[in-house]
Amino acid sequence: MDGPSERQGQARSAAFQCLRAVACVFIVLLHTVDSTTQAFPGKANLTLWRAVGGRIAINELYWAVPCFIMVTGALLLQPAREVGYKKLFTKYVARVLKAIVVFGVLFAVLEAVFDPAMRTWPAFLGGVAEVFTGRTWAHMWYLYCLVGLYLLLPAYRKVAAASSERDTLYLLAVYGTFQSLLPLLGIWDIPCGFYIHVGTIYPFWLFLGWYLWRWGGRLSRRTYGAMALAGTVLLAALTYVRVSRNAAALDALFSYSSPLVILQAAGIAGWSFRCSQEGFPRVKKVLANIDRHSFGIYLIHMAYVRLLYKHLHFDPYSLGLGGAPGILVTAAFAFVLAYITDMAMKKLPVFKSIV
Repeated sequence: MDGPSERQGQARSAAFQCLRAVACVFIVLLHTVDSTTQAFPGKANLTLWRAVGGRIAINELYWAVPCFIMVTGALLLQPAREVGYKKLFTKYVARVLKAIVVFGVLFAVLEAVFDPAMRTWPAFLGGVAEVFTGRTWAHMWYLYCLVGLYLLLPAYRKVAAASSERDTLYLLAVYGTFQSLLPLLGIWDIPCGFYIHVGTIYPFWLFLGWYLWRWGGRLSRRTYGAMALAGTVLLAALTYVRVSRNAAALDALFSYSSPLVILQAAGIAGWSFRCSQEGFPRVKKVLANIDRHSFGIYLIHMAYVRLLYKHLHFDPYSLGLGGAPGILVTAAFAFVLAYITDMAMKKLPVFKSIV
């Protein structure tokens, strides 16, 4: 199966919208669960099964961010898509840099509003300075990641345009080996002196998205489903081992560079690319609507999670059942209010060029 034709434009758009929208929903859930375990560590680790359940939920949701990056790769590495230097800097890089500055300052203001200790000029200016250092709110790391990917996009696009399927597989194999597999030797305290001259796993995700979109149609939906299921089951089983036996060395398996997350996320993205071109028009309409607001939802949702936990003192564990209903309520609260906020921001001059 070669690359998609222009006549497949609508199907392609639906595939990307569906995957981004679903990933957006689960990213909000991921950050909510993670925030819950940090805000209520005593209750989150009260029993073994509660601790295991929380960690499994977090580790099972890592796939969502890589899927965002894979959609970016599938879109922007297409040779037919025009991405010149002017468009790159004025549209892509400028938008993300503006989001980092505007929302970094906004979050510093919110900290000052809700935290008396931040209501001094040195504390506030320190919060603003963290926009440059990258130590602003944790979920903002993704924007800094995007800037790096965008800046190297002209080189990545030339590689993608000149690469055959075999070349792309070779590139993915090298990235995957050095950025995902070899680091696992640390589980057994085995040092490795070999490395390649790249810093992170994220270019791998970019090219994997491109590969799955262009050549991934050779695998069946059943195969992708099996990949996603295998990654999901292994992550859950090894998370149980990690928590129950306090096997800290296994933490290498629970990150965006984990081979298990790669297996799971590749399965989800490949299955989505194959299935999103089929029926369910009403579902697609809902997901397309979420996708239009996904960037704004990502930027602002943590403000509402913090509002609920830190300032309204909502305890998700008060609803029982190990905190699961309370976490879902918090995630829904944050998602809905972030969606409404994004609708409002799209009408404001300062924000509409960002979201």
